[in-house]
Amino acid sequence: MVIGDEAVSAMYQFLDSQKQELDLGNGKRIFKYVLPQDFAGGRYVVINFLPFVYDNPINEGVINVNIHVPKLKNDEPDTKVLYTIQRKLLERCRCNVYLRGAEFEFYADSRPTKDNDDTYYINLKFKVIYNNLKN
Repeated sequence: MVIGDEAVSAMYQFLDSQKQELDLGNGKRIFKYVLPQDFAGGRYVVINFLPFVYDNPINEGVINVNIHVPKLKNDEPDTKVLYTIQRKLLERCRCNVYLRGAEFEFYADSRPTKDNDDTYYINLKFKVIYNNLKN
């Protein structure tokens, strides 16, 4: 069974192994759940999950991958950079990716939303499906 935190950890490890290709910048730029208080700023990704359903032979849940990019000088979102990172990330997933025995299927994104740290973010949602049936 893959639980929510394991799904977040699997996506974290996958994206961390791809961080150079995502063009997020130098240093640690991919985080689970929260941004560290000592984070210096810039582009980054935060991964978290929504409730998982465990009462079936097939467990399902949703993880969020939030791509953050600093706002432009005119307070607008840098949509060029946001969507470039999104395309690079989704190219690595090829619509579906299998991690730790679960299928991660991209199914939704959001418009740029202003955050309280002078960034805008877009939210990518991945459905996580794990079949608990034994062969």
